[in-house]
Amino acid sequence: YNYTNEPLAPIRSGDTVRLLHRGTNTILHSHSKFNAPVTTSDLEVTGYGKRKWMDKNNNWRIEIVREDSAKKDNQLHAITTQFRLRHLATGCLLSSAAVKLPAWGFRQTEVTCARGASDTATPVLWVVERHINSRVPSIDMRPMIKSSFVRDFVRLNIEMARSNNALVPDKDKYNHLESDPWTWPFLIYPMRMLGSWKKNDIKYYEIGNPLLWWSATFVCFLYPLQLIYYYVQNQRRIPNTWAPGEERYFWNAGKFLWFGWALHYLPFFLMGRVTYIHHYLPALYFSLLLLAFEVDYCSRRLFGAHIQRLVFLFWISAVAAVFYWFSPFTFGYVGEATDLKHRQWLSTWNIYKDHNTF
Repeated sequence: YNYTNEPLAPIRSGDTVRLLHRGTNTILHSHSKFNAPVTTSDLEVTGYGKRKWMDKNNNWRIEIVREDSAKKDNQLHAITTQFRLRHLATGCLLSSAAVKLPAWGFRQTEVTCARGASDTATPVLWVVERHINSRVPSIDMRPMIKSSFVRDFVRLNIEMARSNNALVPDKDKYNHLESDPWTWPFLIYPMRMLGSWKKNDIKYYEIGNPLLWWSATFVCFLYPLQLIYYYVQNQRRIPNTWAPGEERYFWNAGKFLWFGWALHYLPFFLMGRVTYIHHYLPALYFSLLLLAFEVDYCSRRLFGAHIQRLVFLFWISAVAAVFYWFSPFTFGYVGEATDLKHRQWLSTWNIYKDHNTF
């Protein structure tokens, strides 16, 4: 069939098709002789042969499962039709589960022909996401689509969780973008925001303000120690200098900010997916609020209201100065990266030399 000049014919449920891979010009093929490389209970699926080869193992049957549009015509439509591809020679179903190939397969998702799979299992259901044919008029399908918010919400979250869990780091391959969660509070591995770092490239560096970053980390460790200290002090009945309502304020305000930091940060230690320093930003937001809370609380208790204003002025000036010093990374820098080597405060920062290992 030549789709460029022969009469157009819709694909219907029950039709037999052959699928051509445009990149390699091979036909989607399966057979009973070999099992899949990883999921050995399934059959192997390959790109094999040429268009003119009439191999029975290249034939697949379309089986429409559900149509989400108002067009109930038993035809295959892009986006709205879910369908199965059944291999005619073996009866198995084309499947793509959340299984990765080894390094030789570039860790791509394994595609198999599943024997004994449920006809409604998610891995065997397919959708045409894009269809291009200049002979077919362009039609706005939006008015025809019927969708359930609850079903789409559940499906979307399941797929996001599945795709996130599939993004596993390759420890055998160096990647200057990745970093482990334990490094984030200490700003050990900032991240280059583009792959090319040449002289004429605009260089953006995800680093933040080191003074604020490290100070915020310090107070995240300080606050629990303060709670322990005040608890022991109270148990031993040691007199304290709390102002009326100050103890309750310290507990109520501080715990909200500290737990906000912890709940946005600690779960990353349970994740197997690849992680980057920008995953720490939600937790950093709470740690910065906790920093402001601690600066206000400690300066007021230690110095009093008059000196506290001077502490605020000094702190704001120091933060502004550090921000200015690192501003080329925020607004972009054009030139030799070695011109910025004096801004490399830690040896692990790859500002001008990419030598980090994770």
